[in-house]
Amino acid sequence: MKPELEYAIVTSATRMNEIEDLQRQIWGESSVIPVAQLLAASHNGGVVIAAYHGDVPVGYCYGFSGFKQGKSHLCSHMLGILPAYRDWGIGRRLKLLQREWALDYGYETITWTYDPLEARNAYLNLSKLGGKVRHYMESYYGEMRDCINKGLPSDRFLLEWELDSKRVVMGIEGRQREESAWSSYPRLIDWEYDEQKQPRPLIREGLGEHTGILLSVPATIHSIKQEHLEVALEWRLALRNMCKSAFTLGYTVIGVLKTEEPVHAYVLEKIVEGEM
Repeated sequence: MKPELEYAIVTSATRMNEIEDLQRQIWGESSVIPVAQLLAASHNGGVVIAAYHGDVPVGYCYGFSGFKQGKSHLCSHMLGILPAYRDWGIGRRLKLLQREWALDYGYETITWTYDPLEARNAYLNLSKLGGKVRHYMESYYGEMRDCINKGLPSDRFLLEWELDSKRVVMGIEGRQREESAWSSYPRLIDWEYDEQKQPRPLIREGLGEHTGILLSVPATIHSIKQEHLEVALEWRLALRNMCKSAFTLGYTVIGVLKTEEPVHAYVLEKIVEGEM
């Protein structure tokens, strides 16, 4: 049985120093946001929320205030969890607490970026939290040298989390849409094994007038990154090219179709504004 965790909004300098140390443990020195920045943001429309095992922080999320097209929103810039705690449901709990805080503070939307190749994050963000993606950002952070991102262009999805939308409430309550219809959509990025038994992307057909489409994504990208970087790059470029074209044609990423195979699939549909 897993020990009970406690969650808290972090505001003190002492506790914020612990969050700075936690970042080093998760990402290394190159990705650390200093205490002064975390404190300034948390006192001016932002928030840091941490998960504690005893008195030790094991996960956290950090967001700061953003402003676009005349409206404010919360930019959820970082969420990190120590490897030993990544199957404890901490990520989802942190996001739900961040949502509660944001609604109380007056925000209607939270945005954040994530790597399109990270299928595990994608399933949480899209299928369990009810987020959506309409924007693909190529090499968003430039060249990154940390152990997780080194060697690949830092492409990112921009996820929009409309906090009180029907889709978000359904996702949080576990009332996901019927996925049987998704499996009938054409898989425009399929996959095949190569001679090294690695799943590689296979482009099946061009975009057309479909209600929905599927784009394959590796179920686990980390081992591919570490052992077969050229295969990871193929996946990066395949998803980049297809997503950018799909977004231009009005498609939105709305879910992840999980399978027993070494790849899952992004679900994209053409959504009429107001249906989300």
